[in-house]
Amino acid sequence: MDIEYTYEIVKVDAAARCMEVVYSAVGHPTMHICTRIPVEGESLEGVIKSYAPVPLWLDLIAVLSPPAVGTKGVIVPEPIVEPTPEEPTPEEPIPTTTV
Repeated sequence: MDIEYTYEIVKVDAAARCMEVVYSAVGHPTMHICTRIPVEGESLEGVIKSYAPVPLWLDLIAVLSPPAVGTKGVIVPEPIVEPTPEEPTPEEPIPTTTV
């Protein structure tokens, strides 16, 4: 799911290399977010998209599934499987001709 939003740059501080952007979307809280300023050759839209609060908005509307108080468990890390070096393939002998 994606959310359509608008943005407005309300402050640019070149010395601090950041800008304040207000993100708005219908039905979601308006967010003031400090973002970095695009560098030469980079699009403003790319920076705006990378700082957009869409994941937060989606999280705020997600239906929760609360666990019971007192639930316990153990998390066992997955074992790290070391890659095995490939065995060298035997080289085929170079055909020779005897004269």
